[in-house]
Amino acid sequence: MKKKTPNKKTPSLKRRTIKNTDTIEQLRTETLPAKEIKPVKQLICLLGDERLVKEYSTLFQSHGIAVLELKSLATLKTSAKKITVAFELTMLADEQKAINLQVLDEMLPEQTPIVLSSITSTLLLQTHTLKHRDRFIGLAAFPTLLAHQLVELAPSLHTSKATADTVTALFTSVKKETAMVQDSVGMVMPRILCQIINEALFTVQNDVSSPRDIDEAMKYGTNYPHGPISWGELIGFNNVVTVLDALYHNHHEERYRVAPLLRQMAIAGVFWKPKE
Repeated sequence: MKKKTPNKKTPSLKRRTIKNTDTIEQLRTETLPAKEIKPVKQLICLLGDERLVKEYSTLFQSHGIAVLELKSLATLKTSAKKITVAFELTMLADEQKAINLQVLDEMLPEQTPIVLSSITSTLLLQTHTLKHRDRFIGLAAFPTLLAHQLVELAPSLHTSKATADTVTALFTSVKKETAMVQDSVGMVMPRILCQIINEALFTVQNDVSSPRDIDEAMKYGTNYPHGPISWGELIGFNNVVTVLDALYHNHHEERYRVAPLLRQMAIAGVFWKPKE
């Protein structure tokens, strides 16, 4: 009599009764293995005014994001495909900045967003001759403002939603809030701040008050982090004049006319220091 060979048990498949109420999406998620989504490794490219490059570089690196501080456009070619977002931080919209934008637009992959300072000239004006205008978004890149919580972004008529979302998500990842503002010269905070500094120097020039008294009154009376004159010195009086000149050229309004004393300070660099 033959011995019965024990049957090897095949692993049982778990079955589920399909109900009429089940959706296709429910069935798909139950039957297909979940795909692991790997986070994109960020590489931020920075070029432009040295001071702004350092400020933004410090911010991103402090949150573990790799940064490429671009010293020369010639070195862009080797890293172009790895860059996830590029920043052009030249405040003055001059010929060199136009060259920088053109090279970035030509060499970076089409989907890579480019963020550029658009305080002294609108984003629309700076990018209207470029091929991939939808990838650009404006930024209120101005010395000392990055210390605050809010970052101003200015999309143009061409800026895509994908570009705006990507750049917003980047700033969110470094604990910054963003506000979408109008694409206009000066944007919001730089315009207001430069006007306050300018008015303070008109006041000093007209012998209404001393620099120290103005700074103390504004700092303690309005809860500003600095008095307007000491803040102007931190920003750089030359940067304040650059923004005001751009505003005056764009609007031709008296309120943007630079105080003669402020223009002198832009040359001198330092206005006053408290006595030791």
